[in-house]
Amino acid sequence: MSPNDQDPARRPTAPDSVSDPAAPLAADPASIVAAARELASEAPGGAEALFMAVMLAPEPLPFDFALSVEGAPHNPSLINPAAAFFAATATLEPLVARGLVVTDPDARTYQVVPGVRAVLRDSLDPAEAIEWAGRAVYGLNLVLPDADPGSWPVVEWLMPHTLACRELVAQRGLRTPAANRVLHQAGFSLHAQGRHREAAELLDLALIVDTEIKGPGHPDIAADLEGLGTVLWAAGDLERAEAVFDRCLALQRQIFTEDNSVTAPILNALAVVRQALGRFDQAEADFLECLRVLIKVHGEGHPAVASCLGNLALFHEAAGNPAKALPLAERALEINRAVLGETHPEVAADLTTVGLLCDALGDAARAETCFRESLAVRQHAFGSDHPETAQALCNLALFLDGSGRFDEAAARYEQGLAAYEAALGPGHPLMEPALDHYLALLERTGSRPRTDRMRALAEAALRRVVEGAGGRAG
Repeated sequence: MSPNDQDPARRPTAPDSVSDPAAPLAADPASIVAAARELASEAPGGAEALFMAVMLAPEPLPFDFALSVEGAPHNPSLINPAAAFFAATATLEPLVARGLVVTDPDARTYQVVPGVRAVLRDSLDPAEAIEWAGRAVYGLNLVLPDADPGSWPVVEWLMPHTLACRELVAQRGLRTPAANRVLHQAGFSLHAQGRHREAAELLDLALIVDTEIKGPGHPDIAADLEGLGTVLWAAGDLERAEAVFDRCLALQRQIFTEDNSVTAPILNALAVVRQALGRFDQAEADFLECLRVLIKVHGEGHPAVASCLGNLALFHEAAGNPAKALPLAERALEINRAVLGETHPEVAADLTTVGLLCDALGDAARAETCFRESLAVRQHAFGSDHPETAQALCNLALFLDGSGRFDEAAARYEQGLAAYEAALGPGHPLMEPALDHYLALLERTGSRPRTDRMRALAEAALRRVVEGAGGRAG
């Protein structure tokens, strides 16, 4: 059984049901080193499993890691779980017999005895240490899953070893493809969990490793820079995000053909980041360059062009120029309707943007039509109990509130908040304070409750949502 197949609730932080190591051995450094060196000739697979493990964290490792030895006939991805269990047991038995490791057969993990780990690490000269570090990270790479929300429990369980890999890269100069992958996959897994600053730290080191392996002009380095910039952006480190995206764009232009479409996402990211930094002239120039490249590559009627037009419209709306923004938003809506159809979620987003701009320009009738059409599209696409539908309901409620139609606004608000409540699972990461969480959601639409009564309704309804979700979580 691989760590992917284990129940996360059964993964120990320290062994519970374990073999009993020989206590006197752990207190005698000379005996520890002698016992470990014996393994090199008598049980080479066990020796590799031991010395690989001592280079990582003190926490338990999966049995599969013990099968990841260099040149071993056992590959966890190629044999069945039962065979893997018996192969790992056979590999580890000489270590258990010598009191060097403890095992937990139920959790299918093994752990180097703490005193043994420290002694063996100290016994290695620098060349041996870096060799075993490389093999250890090679094994970790084999058991670490790709960055995917469903694999987070395994990634989290292995995180102490990933952090040990980080130290091997930062302090011992380890530079291997396996280290690059471990840092990348763990970094993006942390990013998916909203732990952006921790993710950026790992991706920074991954970039160093990848650059030293492949050279600074390799296309993979441009991809690394794009990923790092995205994580820094999410972390709110806008100054660094801008610098990384700028470096990525320069490298893309060096590597790829002129006006290549791969530059468009970076130009768009640069524009959004620079807008947030208040560099409006640069932001507008980046949006326009992105639009020019997309039109040249795809033509006037492509959804990517519509997306860029929508972003440019939001830029002008944020700059206080809704009259300049509206034609751009209308053109984005026209393109997406023609290409994606009337009931596509992108059409709903475009309708919301047009509605907001019409409202800002005083065209209340058209704004209401857009908000109602957006709600209908989202109900069709997502159903009634979905965050997108909830947002559309609240958008309409806020518009109606501003128009003085409080009764209907209140009803729509209640529907919207009920939809949010239905979408909140027991483990939902509720933000604090509760009202700020909801208002931040509304900020993404550019709207807020416009009357004290509406705000009071939002507070009361959201309090019920949060208390209910908290009760389910407990």
